[in-house]
Amino acid sequence: MVFNAGSAGEVAALTGIDLTIRAGEFVTLIGPSGCGKSTLLRLIGDLLTPTVGTVSVFGKSAHEARMDQDYGMVFQHAGLFDWRRVRANIELPLELRGWSRADRSARSAEMLDLVELDGFGDHYPRQLSGGMQQRVSIARALSF
Repeated sequence: MVFNAGSAGEVAALTGIDLTIRAGEFVTLIGPSGCGKSTLLRLIGDLLTPTVGTVSVFGKSAHEARMDQDYGMVFQHAGLFDWRRVRANIELPLELRGWSRADRSARSAEMLDLVELDGFGDHYPRQLSGGMQQRVSIARALSF
């Protein structure tokens, strides 16, 4: 990935990346500030278009995989909706996919248990610590 290509401020953010993640794996990218972690995630999530090379997700282009909603992403900022309770934040992608209320409720209960936030489903994000908010974001990403 090259930023400001052809200018004096050209920066090659990523070169020679070959990353394979198997289904069901949980992956964390660790590295110093400015090494390209966020750029790589933005490429995988189809938030940036690669200037060179290709990005495949589940055998599809990153764009196709995003449009097919094949995966979820969790960002540094939890990105929760302040006016929706925790349970409603987790259920949002399911609601958008047309799941029934009963199925959404069952799945959000399962996700709350998974991220060890049982009993917090009726809280608002502002009532949770930053780490708890991130767990809600993870639960939402894993819900579908």
